[in-house]
Amino acid sequence: MEIYSNKKIVQSLGEILKKKYVINIIISPGSRNAPIIIHFTQNKYFNTYSIVDERCAGFFALGIAQQIRKPVVISCTSGSAVVNYYPAITEAFYQNIPLILITADRPKEIIDIFEGQSIHQENIFQKHVETSVQLTEDESKLGMWYNEKLINESINKCILKNKPIHINIPFSEPLYKTTNRLQVNPKIIKIIYEKNFRIKTSNHYHIEQSIWKKYKKKMILLGLHYPEKNMENILKKFSYDSSIVIFTETTSHVCGKLFFSSIDQLIFNMTVKEWNHFKPNILLTIGVNIISKKIKFFLRKYPPIYHWHIGKNYEKYPDTYYKLTTYWSMTLESFFQIFQNLNLSISDYKYQWEKLRKKRIKKHKFFIKKEKSFSDLKVLFFIFQSIPNNSILQLGNSMIIRYYELFYKKKSSIHSYCNRGTSGIDGCVSTAIGSATSSKKIVTLIIGDISFFYDSNALWNNYIPKNFRIILINNRGGNIFRFISKTKLPEKIFNFFETKHIFSAEKICEMHNWKYKKVSNQSNLKKSLSFFWNKSDNPFLLEIDTHKYKNAEILKKYLSYLF
Repeated sequence: MEIYSNKKIVQSLGEILKKKYVINIIISPGSRNAPIIIHFTQNKYFNTYSIVDERCAGFFALGIAQQIRKPVVISCTSGSAVVNYYPAITEAFYQNIPLILITADRPKEIIDIFEGQSIHQENIFQKHVETSVQLTEDESKLGMWYNEKLINESINKCILKNKPIHINIPFSEPLYKTTNRLQVNPKIIKIIYEKNFRIKTSNHYHIEQSIWKKYKKKMILLGLHYPEKNMENILKKFSYDSSIVIFTETTSHVCGKLFFSSIDQLIFNMTVKEWNHFKPNILLTIGVNIISKKIKFFLRKYPPIYHWHIGKNYEKYPDTYYKLTTYWSMTLESFFQIFQNLNLSISDYKYQWEKLRKKRIKKHKFFIKKEKSFSDLKVLFFIFQSIPNNSILQLGNSMIIRYYELFYKKKSSIHSYCNRGTSGIDGCVSTAIGSATSSKKIVTLIIGDISFFYDSNALWNNYIPKNFRIILINNRGGNIFRFISKTKLPEKIFNFFETKHIFSAEKICEMHNWKYKKVSNQSNLKKSLSFFWNKSDNPFLLEIDTHKYKNAEILKKYLSYLF
């Protein structure tokens, strides 16, 4: 026999979510959200997860939505619990990931009278959600029509815009009453949208076509972008033009011999004179956040003549380099249709970049072979070469993603992800675990010590699959500020940038019943990686101790050697 909450608004919410095929519900335990807990956990249609820590729950949901590319619900009790969602919400907003926040609230009339867990929840996420709606407790015909209208509208926006939305629901006591029959039959407002942008006539774009044909130095730069069908094939067709170079970052999910994937390896120590020789006349950007600070600096300080951006549904133009001249609100496929019939340009632009790349790779190989220290650089280079084919790689922020960007990607079958919406370290472990629950592939998280310990509550989770792996690079404090700082500062000041510690993950793994191994030299690392991805009865964490070496200095030495 089915059991439902007797709150009609919860019943309507459940039925509307069903009709819109939203099935994953992540719930954090509480009392004010009891109607939601009762209703959704008793309905076999939904996949429900219980994650105690709301901050972890938000990122866990983000990881699931990142893989399935459909909305995921997160729901919690009232008060301070709600605010703990904020880091994940901002990340989802800038990554274009659809999350549906359903927060339980106290009745409006008891806010600000010193009632426990009562805060101003209405519109609490403000500009970091696509829409925020406040439902009512009115169960009259008019009240139900109003609530169901708001639910339909907000979920439709979440689906169309791929952005988080917030539904705030006040609940008066009693909270735990149930019924064995549904008392609602809500109206479902469908959405019909055109998936493929059609070009009416390419002749309409003759001015842009003439610009494209005229200039002999064109750069296509790919930032954060989720895997898209045919995208790589279309870019390959562009790459046949000798006047075009295609730069890709790992978050674009595009790599291969035809593309330039290790941007900082190419340009990190370039002089202004060199950049002005290599800089494009036309910059075409696809996707959003760019990891390389160096290319952002060059493109802003010494910009191209034209900057075009391709992408659908931007309400604010992505003028990252302060030089945007044309925004193409369309897919790459539609853009290609406009320019595909133009004659290929004759230029040595691509050849010059390829010549530079060969030079950098030769020096890179020599340095890696010569460097004998068990440093972050040497360790991560070896690990990145060892990741299994057809697997998913989750990367910690700060230095880990920057190291990954430095090295040429040999395996196009590996899809890599990182929380680069707002680029915070909070939630990296939780996101990776959420991702692992939604994939049958091996999922490996490579993460630094500060990011790991900050989000170690993520391991308090009953849904972690056995094929999930964590490689923890523990240099006892992180090195990013020593790397990015160009000013020599007293050690006392650095103590406030870094978080020095002597922690290990061993006891955390023991507490959560994880398989654990620690290594501190090259031979043990090779031996451990030989069985690290084998089938196991438990998730596996490999901790690599690199604290004995001056990692930031070795990385700077490496980058200087390339030039």
